[in-house]
Amino acid sequence: MNSLKDQVVCITGASRGLGRALAEAFGAEGCHLVLGARNQAALEDVARDLPSSLAVQCDVREVEDIRALVDAALAAHERLDIMINNASVAHYGSLLSTNEADFDQMVATNLKGTFFGCQVALEAMLARHQGLIVNISSIAGRRYAPNESAYSATKWAVQGLTGALRLEAAAHNIRVTSVVAGGINTPVWKEKDFLPFPPEVEPERDFMDPKEVAAAIVNIARHSKHFVVPELVCVPLLARERDLGS
Repeated sequence: MNSLKDQVVCITGASRGLGRALAEAFGAEGCHLVLGARNQAALEDVARDLPSSLAVQCDVREVEDIRALVDAALAAHERLDIMINNASVAHYGSLLSTNEADFDQMVATNLKGTFFGCQVALEAMLARHQGLIVNISSIAGRRYAPNESAYSATKWAVQGLTGALRLEAAAHNIRVTSVVAGGINTPVWKEKDFLPFPPEVEPERDFMDPKEVAAAIVNIARHSKHFVVPELVCVPLLARERDLGS
């Protein structure tokens, strides 16, 4: 396993949930962090407790914001080693109940934000012919479920994007990985009026700890630069084989 000390890591959606856990996990490895999120106050709260970290307000729906995030890493450290496209939003409901505004927000954040996060990171990594891009996808991009049609569409797209980019980037010795995650216990579930899973499922009890998922992603980053982990699938133990079927 390789040491991650002094690696330069950009993380989008870093103000809470898995993004915050990722910042803390990579920070504990001695990485230089460049953290992005829309909520500047919450982002600065995360960065305040982590050495060698920058808080850059970033709305991934705006390509120039993504570029500013990576530019901040290059200005401070002259390189980018790891890009984690984590920012994501989800609106649940049937196809007929999904409105255009919610659909557009998910496409702009989950797909467009990830696509251009990859593009800007790849441009920065090409000069050194090395780097790792991690796209946080979802189990919704691997299986079908009711009331997730729009969200699933964006995450299936992220899966396709990640697979194609992995082949393109390999020629430049740049690794690309998708993280296919099931339910993670984050504050987002308390903010939803409608949840897509059965009522007997309780996120605080049944879902994965974001710190444990972050630790698994750190482990991928530690791997040899001579091979790639194309996909990391992690789901709560309540999942069954049928849930992962196509």
